[in-house]
Amino acid sequence: MIRRSALLTGLAIVALLPGACRDSRADPLGVNSPGSPAFDRAREGNDDEGDFLRLVSVVGPGEGRFRATRVPHPTVPGNFAVHVEARIHHAKPNTTYLVQRAAEAFIPSPPAGFPMSTTTDGSCQRGLAIAPWSTLVPVPPAFVTWPTTLTTDDEGNGATDFVFATTAPLPLFDVMFRVIESGSAPQSALLTDCTVLPLL
Repeated sequence: MIRRSALLTGLAIVALLPGACRDSRADPLGVNSPGSPAFDRAREGNDDEGDFLRLVSVVGPGEGRFRATRVPHPTVPGNFAVHVEARIHHAKPNTTYLVQRAAEAFIPSPPAGFPMSTTTDGSCQRGLAIAPWSTLVPVPPAFVTWPTTLTTDDEGNGATDFVFATTAPLPLFDVMFRVIESGSAPQSALLTDCTVLPLL
């Protein structure tokens, strides 16, 4: 596991990569079913409950929590689906944020010779934009954007949750998540540590 200090240093660089801010291609991991509930102040103090990951600011103000929970696929049993919840506090007020993931997963299959052992080693090389992901041709974006956005209120608080479903099953894989200000020159970005998304 990469030490936290080294991880956050690398992520600060990745957070400012223009190409990683938005993926303009069709979502390579399938279809989405978004929603956008209002920020729930009653839960602001309870985000440590359950299996939330901490969102740490690497650019600009704010902090938050992020959770991705495997759920049954809404239409095809066995295919991959996940319920995503993101909450940020004291970030930039009245600002739209993108919700992103750097998932070390392939649909339909990995390229020949790709070292699959790296996809569950807890290092999240994709999110850091380093090998083996940086050696692929073409190089995939470090982070891929979900179509759901998160907009903060006057105090910089905001939340969203939605279900993301793919067109195929997926094994265990490393992933890190990012909530980043929308735009070509973001001044606010929050990231999670690397985690392994578990099977049902």
